[in-house]
Amino acid sequence: LPFSGHAVGYYSLTYGTTGAENRFDTLLRGESMAWTEKYWQRVLHLPQTGGDVQLAIDINLQEISQSLLGNHNGAVLLLELSPDATNKAWIRALTSLPGYNPNLIDEQFAELAASEQAPLLNRVTQGQYQPGLLLQPFILAAAVDQEIIALNDPVAEAQRLVEINGKTLGCASPPPEPTTWADVLRHQCPGPMQDLADQLGRSGLEAIFAAFELDRDPGLEIDTTTTADDPLLDPLMAGMGQDNLSVTPLNIGLAAAALANNGSVPQPQLALASTDLEGNWQEQQIEKEPAQVVSADVAGEILRVLGPQDGLSELSTLAISGPEDSANAWYVGISTSEAAAYVVVVVLEGTDQPSHAQRVGRGMISAVKQLQSDSASKMPSP
Repeated sequence: LPFSGHAVGYYSLTYGTTGAENRFDTLLRGESMAWTEKYWQRVLHLPQTGGDVQLAIDINLQEISQSLLGNHNGAVLLLELSPDATNKAWIRALTSLPGYNPNLIDEQFAELAASEQAPLLNRVTQGQYQPGLLLQPFILAAAVDQEIIALNDPVAEAQRLVEINGKTLGCASPPPEPTTWADVLRHQCPGPMQDLADQLGRSGLEAIFAAFELDRDPGLEIDTTTTADDPLLDPLMAGMGQDNLSVTPLNIGLAAAALANNGSVPQPQLALASTDLEGNWQEQQIEKEPAQVVSADVAGEILRVLGPQDGLSELSTLAISGPEDSANAWYVGISTSEAAAYVVVVVLEGTDQPSHAQRVGRGMISAVKQLQSDSASKMPSP
């Protein structure tokens, strides 16, 4: 694929390795054997034979995600939560644009590294973005779980306006009167989130962000980046996702996956299996102790508020990303069925149209459903 480099990575004698090429370098080059085996290899003049790695990336969904992004700078992430893989989130598509062709890295590296568009940056795992009201489901889920609020509690002055970087924001759509916390989430009202943030305080918000693992490295096989562990500067802004907490699409995807995973943040995994020294396939194991963030009942409540429509819960919103009214559009979609649950995260840079991100995200959900119904196209299974 022209722009699959961020997941697969590149291998260059001059510029090193990234992505899966870096993580599995010794295995791919056949250097993961014990010293005794290396000794006999040299003594017997046996050729060095590299191993193989099977990634969870689905080639069809990867191509579709790139096509849907089109000319937008941004990222698409698709996670699968399978009942057969407890507490695992398989990465089925990972697209970051602009991208690069790993086969041409030696010829193009200098140009790519100098580009202001940062094509070498993996926006899914390393892009740092203001989340905006994308944090609403997680803050409200924690507040409900801690019995600070209930989703059917009335909310006063839900439609009051707030100012962010000189821009005035209100509800994305008019909520009904009287307004409840469920309506605040459904209609993306920022004012009440300030009130709740004031009630939770800096420590309460930091605890929520830590519980949903929004402030840490998710521990993926390829490089990830998180923000420095600094205290929140302004809790009222943090309650609207507009303080100093910036997140990657992977952070958001895993937090959203917790809602579909009975309230527990799953472990992301890119590699399904690899070959051993005898050439036999062995399942890749990355273990993580499940940590309950909120109860399964509360997670289900939040999903129901965000949908479901045909099994789809979703949220699309705008985040102010800096001065001069610059903004990014976000989409999160959670599609659940008896067979599996899928989480789609989309971020589009420099646009004030959340509907554009929604179009990309819904396109990915449709593609997943199409592949599920097509018996000739089977996704790789753990």
